[in-house]
Amino acid sequence: MSSYTLFLLLGLGSGAIYAVLALGLVLKYRSAGVVDFGHSATAMFIAYVYLFLRENGTVQLPWTILPHEFTLTGSEMGTAPAMILALIYAAVMGLIMYVLIYRPLRHATPLARICASVGVMLYLQAVAVLNFGSQPKSTPNILPNSPLQVAGITVPVDRLWLAGLVVVLAAALWAVYRFTRFGLATRAAAENEEGAAVIGLSADRIAAVNWVIATVIAGLAGILIAPIATIQPASYTLFIVPALAVALVARFQSFAIAAAAGLALGMLQSEVTKVVSVLSWLPQEGLPQALPFLVIVIGMTLLAKRMASRGEIVVQRNPSLGRPSRPYATTAMCFAIGTLALVATHGSLRFALISSFIWICLSLSLVVLTGYVGQVSLAQMAFAGISAFCLTHIADQLGIGFPFSMILASLAAVPLGLIVGLPALRLRGVNLAVVTIAAALVLDSLVFNWTWFTGGLGGTKVGNPNLLGWDLGVAHGSDYPRVIFGIFTLAVVCGVGLLVARLRGAPAGRMMIAVRSNERAAAAAGINVGRTKLFAFGLSSWIAGLGGVLFAYAQQTVSPPTFETFSSLTLVAIAFVAGVGRIGGAVFAGIMMASTGLFVSFLDREFSIGKYQLVVAGLLLTITAIKQPDGVAANPPPPLVAAWRWLNGKLSSGPLNSHRPVAESER
Repeated sequence: MSSYTLFLLLGLGSGAIYAVLALGLVLKYRSAGVVDFGHSATAMFIAYVYLFLRENGTVQLPWTILPHEFTLTGSEMGTAPAMILALIYAAVMGLIMYVLIYRPLRHATPLARICASVGVMLYLQAVAVLNFGSQPKSTPNILPNSPLQVAGITVPVDRLWLAGLVVVLAAALWAVYRFTRFGLATRAAAENEEGAAVIGLSADRIAAVNWVIATVIAGLAGILIAPIATIQPASYTLFIVPALAVALVARFQSFAIAAAAGLALGMLQSEVTKVVSVLSWLPQEGLPQALPFLVIVIGMTLLAKRMASRGEIVVQRNPSLGRPSRPYATTAMCFAIGTLALVATHGSLRFALISSFIWICLSLSLVVLTGYVGQVSLAQMAFAGISAFCLTHIADQLGIGFPFSMILASLAAVPLGLIVGLPALRLRGVNLAVVTIAAALVLDSLVFNWTWFTGGLGGTKVGNPNLLGWDLGVAHGSDYPRVIFGIFTLAVVCGVGLLVARLRGAPAGRMMIAVRSNERAAAAAGINVGRTKLFAFGLSSWIAGLGGVLFAYAQQTVSPPTFETFSSLTLVAIAFVAGVGRIGGAVFAGIMMASTGLFVSFLDREFSIGKYQLVVAGLLLTITAIKQPDGVAANPPPPLVAAWRWLNGKLSSGPLNSHRPVAESER
């Protein structure tokens, strides 16, 4: 039993970090009404600031390409001065982020807030990878680390220090926000902004101060965990999932519950790690990471109706929807143009064009789910991955040939999509986004680590699609990539685009739009809201699964990194920036913005800038959420409008619908 107790105590380290991050999330939500998905990415960046101050006295700036560091002392700095300067840096960074990003979004829709914070997450993570590399970095111990004997068990004393700091910090925050004038003002502004303004309280100023405090707390968490877990961009950034689970248990209100739940979750994860090492029949990887997802789903289900609301002024305006004009003619024209483009290109550009087609298919899955029915999913690439890996088993092990293997593999994503969509019966907006990103992380860390299913890091090979003896594969001998495979992919994507276009005006599509506009009004009109949401999740996951199958055929060897959590976030980024309510937006996202798509690949070949794609995607996502939530396709550049009108032969409207007035029911 001593080893089990040891693992429990060791879990206090990670639990303390979850708790500290959750305290910051609670503070941000209470003061500004924002669930900040970029919170742990901020903690990660502040940890790097501390690391470089400690090592060589340089200050790191949150951008790339341009000079991003300057020398402060030119030599190694002590722990205390480096930590103080890093936390001051965090305060300034938090204030700038609030003023530039979150204050303009205080009265925005939940979707805009989600996308802005996801954009911050992507941007900071990408900048960290470019500037500091992806290899883990360690820092000297900050807290005492001598071994301590507790009931015959040797425990590093820094875990106990961390747990004690969490308790002290939670108690201090509770006291400040319970008894001080500033705390009372924060509560007043959160409960009734208009009433607070009448008595002379500035909700913006109060939220700014609280945002600064929360960012400093995040920076403190990032610095304290560095000696225990090492600093690494991806792992640090994804600490947001367990932190969100803890904040949900605390209903984004209670500091005490957040502290206790964070410590408990860390200890439970550590104990599961021990149990997994003893019971060989359990999944050997990813099971501890699955616990936050279970906490989130259970917490959301039980507390959805009890989540504390804030008294804020919100103008509910969803991204505007396009109304496809002449979908059959437009589809035929797109197919003809795509075929000509495939014939005209060759080599890497042709493959990039094929990749664009696949990203268009993936983006269309978000047009259905987020555009038409207003539900947010941050797990689309996970659905695509499930279908891609199922394809290899269906085709190779079951011996089912094309096209039935493709159909069955794409349908394999539907049950998973429905399971993830079940919380949507009670949740929406940011709460649903929390569930889906947790689901994506679980699939990434648990299912995609099953070697028998995915083949591990080496992946599994995928056979070419063969129809009646006609090889449709991407490669045949030295012929790569083949035009016939591009035409096959284009035909599938055009078919999906036509389906989504026809759905827009069909009864099912009109029910989706009604649910998006007002769920209560839709229910009063006789629409089954739950069934409509689940239908949207099922259809969306099927389209994403179809995109995953096309990815598998195109890459020939499919491996887990293709479908990692950040791929799902990137998909949301490019789809939202391009226009998540429009088919034209999906086309723009696939061709102009996808990391392996035509435009980015061309720029990378000519100017070697492809590595900056994630930085640009995160930055554009944040800017779009603030300035143009309808996306680029809602107001495309004039030359693009003129070219499309000329091709479409219609002066008044087109699939981009740039000048069609948007009905109030579509908002």
